[in-house]
Amino acid sequence: MIREVKITNNRITFAKQANKPEKTIEERDKEKESKILPNTIQTRIRTQFDRTSSAITEYPVKGFKGDVNSDFYEFLSMGIVPYIAGSAMFIAMFNLVNKHLTPKASLIGKKMGLGVLLCMLGKNLTGDLVTRPVAIATGVDIEQPYTNVYTPLPTGTGSNAQMYPKRQQRKIYDSIEFFRKDLISADPKYGKGYYDRIAKKIGLGENLNDSVTEVTPIIQGIVSATKTAKSLSTYAWAGVGVGLAAQNCWADFFNAFTNREKYISKTTESFLSKAGGKLKTAGKNTIDLTKTFGKTFGNACKTYWSGEAGSKGFMKHMGKAWLLFTVALTAGTTANVIYRARHLGKLANKDLMDRNTESTVI
Repeated sequence: MIREVKITNNRITFAKQANKPEKTIEERDKEKESKILPNTIQTRIRTQFDRTSSAITEYPVKGFKGDVNSDFYEFLSMGIVPYIAGSAMFIAMFNLVNKHLTPKASLIGKKMGLGVLLCMLGKNLTGDLVTRPVAIATGVDIEQPYTNVYTPLPTGTGSNAQMYPKRQQRKIYDSIEFFRKDLISADPKYGKGYYDRIAKKIGLGENLNDSVTEVTPIIQGIVSATKTAKSLSTYAWAGVGVGLAAQNCWADFFNAFTNREKYISKTTESFLSKAGGKLKTAGKNTIDLTKTFGKTFGNACKTYWSGEAGSKGFMKHMGKAWLLFTVALTAGTTANVIYRARHLGKLANKDLMDRNTESTVI
């Protein structure tokens, strides 16, 4: 497609293609504003990747340089680094000397390394068991993400003092006392109706005179209680992950991994033929190991519930007891948050004036 060429003030510019219209000033301004994001799996993966990568590569450098734009959010975000480094250290420590150990000791080291991974997965994938029911029952979703767009302080002078907008991946209720009411009010999906819906769900009432003021203290209580319940629950599920990794049936998966098919190239093969053969073998191994992992994981769940063969007494029922405790803890703390929210709503509702009767303001 031929594009129009414009010459203005001795500068040559190319017009945009017809199917790619230039963004308006309003559209460009919106890109520079903080906004609420949909709470979807895709959003969570993207925001977590952005936050983790920045915590590893960007924020430490700024902190060590004494950058004036380093803030408390960046400091808290770097808390993920010790988890990642510590997990990698434990996995390496358990498995680097495996070749010098007996098969039984080697298996224990591999299961410990797997336990670190399943512990992290158990802790990070089970939060929705608390937050989702609370969000449905009360309307308060503590995992609601948003992109915080801000302009940092200039670090130079003159032409070097240019300031470009920066982005941070945050959650609406990161701060219990000062959550982002401005974003909630500005978002067309939420607006003032957001507080009215919460008031209705928790039994505070409808058609409130000032739903923001009346609902805010209860929202803060819900957020605080939900964060506590989530923390207790996820750590308990992390323990379940460690218990699953301790089952002896994982020897089947580790043996399959050790004995996986290896591609042996011929001396007369071309580079492309070798690459294709290795890629085909890697694909086959991936499929086979995935199936083996799924089967072994299922067997681990069974033995975790019923106990290893030959085990007796406490050891036989330990896994079942911990799993039942974890389920009860998750259900109990979640139900407590919902009950407490509705109880506070009804108590506050009793204290409100009857809006159908006349009143005199003194």
